[in-house]
Amino acid sequence: MRQRLDRLYRRGATGFAFAFIFFGGCILAATILPSIALLPGHRRERAQIVIRATFRFYLAMLQSLSLLRLDIEGREQLDDCRGRLIVANHPSLLDIVMLMTLIPDAQCIIKHQLWSSRFLGGVMRHAGYIRNDLEPEALIEACRTSLARGGNIIIFPEGTRSAPEGAPRFHRGFANIATLTGAQVQPIVITCTPPTLRKGDPWWAIPDTRPVFQVLIKECLDADSYLGYRYRSVASRKLVERMEAYFAEQLAHV
Repeated sequence: MRQRLDRLYRRGATGFAFAFIFFGGCILAATILPSIALLPGHRRERAQIVIRATFRFYLAMLQSLSLLRLDIEGREQLDDCRGRLIVANHPSLLDIVMLMTLIPDAQCIIKHQLWSSRFLGGVMRHAGYIRNDLEPEALIEACRTSLARGGNIIIFPEGTRSAPEGAPRFHRGFANIATLTGAQVQPIVITCTPPTLRKGDPWWAIPDTRPVFQVLIKECLDADSYLGYRYRSVASRKLVERMEAYFAEQLAHV
């Protein structure tokens, strides 16, 4: 009976959390973000600061509601994080929330569907996040500009949430950005036990026990470590292989 009541509580709290983030996004886009855009200075930077603070509050709320536990190893690696390409796996819908709270000056490459989303589209546009359907030259230039300003670009190289089983398979887009901009690559490994909010999972399909998220942050890759090839295409391919092997090794120990 106690386990059933706990599950019912967590399902109700999860529904509240989903409603909070979506309707909260509407309120941000309709009131707060347009208001701070009227102030002098860099409106996109202010919008991103507000979004990061909102995500921090949201993550703290999820933990206070006992919907998850979060363990972070290597947080100090991000103390001087500037101009890096953040490469992470994507086991859960909540990954971006955790990364946005951890990464300073975070910029995101987002699916173009989010740009026109009824609930979150306004937030995406005010923050000036980068659409993934831009022409390749425009996408690279947007990334180069953000990195040059000291921004950190978050990208999920699988292109969607991770498959439940098997080693990760990465698209080459992140490697093209890295080799064309010369950015440092910061890998971040995320695990969730038991799994929750995976691709295809409805929000109400919560696990039997409270999920534990673990975020592993180790040293970043300097550009010199993957640019020492005659052809950029070879450098990109080698970087993809290196990252796939790294994530496969780290996830094998979970």
